[in-house]
Amino acid sequence: MMKSSHPSYLCYIGYATITFMKTIRIFVFVLFIISIILLATQKIWVPKLVNRILSSEGTLTVVPVQTIQIQPNLTLTDGRQCYTYNHEATKAEPYTVNEFLDITISGKNVTGAKAGTQKGPDMTNGYSGTITGTLANNIITDVYSYTVEGAKNKEQEIYRTGKTGIEKLHYPLIEEKGILVPDVTKEFNAMLYARVGCTASN
Repeated sequence: MMKSSHPSYLCYIGYATITFMKTIRIFVFVLFIISIILLATQKIWVPKLVNRILSSEGTLTVVPVQTIQIQPNLTLTDGRQCYTYNHEATKAEPYTVNEFLDITISGKNVTGAKAGTQKGPDMTNGYSGTITGTLANNIITDVYSYTVEGAKNKEQEIYRTGKTGIEKLHYPLIEEKGILVPDVTKEFNAMLYARVGCTASN
């Protein structure tokens, strides 16, 4: 049996090791040369590669962005205009309310009439009266003089324009000098009055 310490065997191992190391050096040198060539020519082959990748994925479809149009608030102009308010009874607000508002705007002056009915667990009545006020910056400030169950009352009201009509800013009311006025230091509920046509019978 040949031993590993035999001189011819050792020479063979040494020769094989040297050959392997030369092969590794040649391989690393070739990789180095290829890297230099790729870096030097990247401006040529990179765009072509990107184009080929994109073309292989198919044609890209550009989806147009839809412009969202925000509907502006109404602008109050001179003339007669009518609005209705309807509220169905709920647990929190157990009264069904229906109102019809008929106003005429002439410059800064607002005049008209409002009539309504309210029905609830402990009250059912109707009321009607006149409106006199002013218009400024699309906001109506008026005094509603009305009669309900034979009693005469006055209430100061504030309306602003909305998308489809006007909104009454319903603040808690406090009495001042015989008239109910909004307590603007508190929060309000916006009551929407929808724009409707005015008829001769209104």
